[in-house]
Amino acid sequence: AFATDGTTSSEPDQETVTAVQNPALSIVKTATPTTYTAVGDEISYKYEVTNTGNVTLSGITVSDDKGPVSGGPITLDPGATDSTTFTGTYTITQADLDAGSVTNSAFATDGTTSSEPDQETVTVRETSQNPAFDLGMGINKWIELPDWNWVP
Repeated sequence: AFATDGTTSSEPDQETVTAVQNPALSIVKTATPTTYTAVGDEISYKYEVTNTGNVTLSGITVSDDKGPVSGGPITLDPGATDSTTFTGTYTITQADLDAGSVTNSAFATDGTTSSEPDQETVTVRETSQNPAFDLGMGINKWIELPDWNWVP
């Protein structure tokens, strides 16, 4: 900018105002189904990623500690959410069945900015740890006593 009176002009002057950039991501992980009953059952995961910051973020990917995540990378404008790009699958093991639950964690990142991790826990359906109960079977105990000639 400069000032002038029509004949005389000032030297131009400029000022730079720096924007405050706050990049931020959040993630919500959802499991389907939320219970399992056998080794080999598959749990499907969906990941909802939101740009909670004030700048556009590119190259966003999702990482999960239980396996690969398909989809992405993506770009999100501030305030934008993507709930369809990222998916994952986990196959239940004998150790998972014995433990009674599986908890895993995922986070989103653009390589510089990362979300807080989000955990999801899936559990064994109670009946699957007691096969006799699943089949409607039970155990009855009885004691046979000898025929006593009891006299008071």
